[in-house]
Amino acid sequence: MIIDPEKIKSESITTLRSWSIPTVDHLPQLEAEADLSPQSAIDVARRCMILSHVIGIGFGGNATKLQEDATKWGLMPYASAHERDMLNKTTHTEQERINATWQVECMQSFAWCLGLADLEVLKHCDDDLASKFPAPFTDPAKFIASAKLRPFEEIYRQADLHYRLHWAARNARLAGVKFPVTEGFVTERRKAIDWVIGIEADWDEVPSDT
Repeated sequence: MIIDPEKIKSESITTLRSWSIPTVDHLPQLEAEADLSPQSAIDVARRCMILSHVIGIGFGGNATKLQEDATKWGLMPYASAHERDMLNKTTHTEQERINATWQVECMQSFAWCLGLADLEVLKHCDDDLASKFPAPFTDPAKFIASAKLRPFEEIYRQADLHYRLHWAARNARLAGVKFPVTEGFVTERRKAIDWVIGIEADWDEVPSDT
């Protein structure tokens, strides 16, 4: 079945308005399926694993040990330029560590895409999120090889919903009004889902415009 971006846009708007979240009709629809290059389940699982090592730095993990582990399991070739930089240096700024911890919200999106968790759009990551993935410093090969994604249309719908939610969160920040979640929260959730559907292959370059 061919995905109808305009229909999905309309459904996203209806959903957000039912939550009393403002929307605008002029925000464009997402790219058509034919213009996207979706990631495979294995690609997504690998991204989870390399990202978990970077997040570990944010939570005080030893970067040298994390880099050695990522190298041992063959993950480094799949790291982005920024991630390689994070893993290859031994000291990090406070902001770098904070930014790394925020990416747990990317992991929540990935866990949902892989059918490992639910995705409550206005709630922070699950308390047991880490348990959905291989334990630190263990071989992730089985996890990666057995990964399966939800149907593409389900993921595409979430991408569209988060695109419009991101606009609303940004608009609220600029207007100085209260909003259920922060713009940064939505940015991380949206980044992961957009990467999965293939809006941008380079993890460091996934756009966050609205």
